[in-house]
Amino acid sequence: MGGMLYSQDEYIVNHSKFMQKTNPSYFGFNSLNRTGVLFNQMKLNEFDKMDNKYVFGALSFDNLDFSLGLDVNSFKIQNTGLSTNLANLSYVYKLQFDNDLFFLPAVTLGFGSTSVNPANLIFEDQLNTATGLINPESLDDLARVNFNSNYLDLGASFLLHSDQFMAGLTFKHLNKPNTSFNSEVPFEKPIQISVQGAYEFDLNPYERRFLPRYSYLYSYGSFTKFGDSVLIYLSQDFQLGEFSIGLSQQASSLSHQDPSLSKFSLNNVGVSIGLAVENFDFGILYNFPFQSPGAVFSPSIFELFVTFDFSIYRRNRRGQYNRLQTDNYN
Repeated sequence: MGGMLYSQDEYIVNHSKFMQKTNPSYFGFNSLNRTGVLFNQMKLNEFDKMDNKYVFGALSFDNLDFSLGLDVNSFKIQNTGLSTNLANLSYVYKLQFDNDLFFLPAVTLGFGSTSVNPANLIFEDQLNTATGLINPESLDDLARVNFNSNYLDLGASFLLHSDQFMAGLTFKHLNKPNTSFNSEVPFEKPIQISVQGAYEFDLNPYERRFLPRYSYLYSYGSFTKFGDSVLIYLSQDFQLGEFSIGLSQQASSLSHQDPSLSKFSLNNVGVSIGLAVENFDFGILYNFPFQSPGAVFSPSIFELFVTFDFSIYRRNRRGQYNRLQTDNYN
């Protein structure tokens, strides 16, 4: 489980629909005014689950060439009481290189907090081996430790895109925030570097009848390095008019004290479906984990989301359903 928690601030499966989690410059994409919520639940084992709630909003000031983005992520493991809250504010500037090429640099200021409820923990002196009962109180010194950690987080990102392709670069944890519960034993988050790329294909350029008029394949990938760990994410989203179906694959190699256990492996394969209704997007996803000896722990995840685009005149421009657009820039 440690490997999964090591990078839990990124553990939203549908990266291509919520790209701002990987690259905050996406808050300024096409100068859209958007908001959305997401919920997913990870099955850690037969006895415990982790709930993840995520909300975001993007507000564009296109006449001033910038956008603001705010997102909040909250995790909670049900039985142990471990909770993590992450809030990020991003400023995205817009540069136009030609009629159809835009560059979006961004800076991000984040605040994180992690806590554990000691009442949910069971210490050795609480276990009565003779009776099998659990004493309600513990004399262990750790039972009186304040398990709280607060920290600031700095990041920067860049995004280049047209109406056909997208390329991004992200730097997170530039200040290497200390997330340890114990001030005497610091644990600094290493700087995270990520590159992303996407391309959109028109599947029905000649408007054949066997496919909806507006049919696209949106292919997306990202490569993330976090300390000695590596995460690769790939997705293929088929947009068939207002309906969509997608596939995703995640593979990783996490650092481990035993080098033989730091092998690269496929973690999971996901399937998603979506529906676009006017300014709304609805989606559902489930991933199928792959467990192998020595590989990183990968939970099964069920994910639901809805987003709403409230940009002016956006409803009238929605008809083609393609993902990479530049029609909303001034």
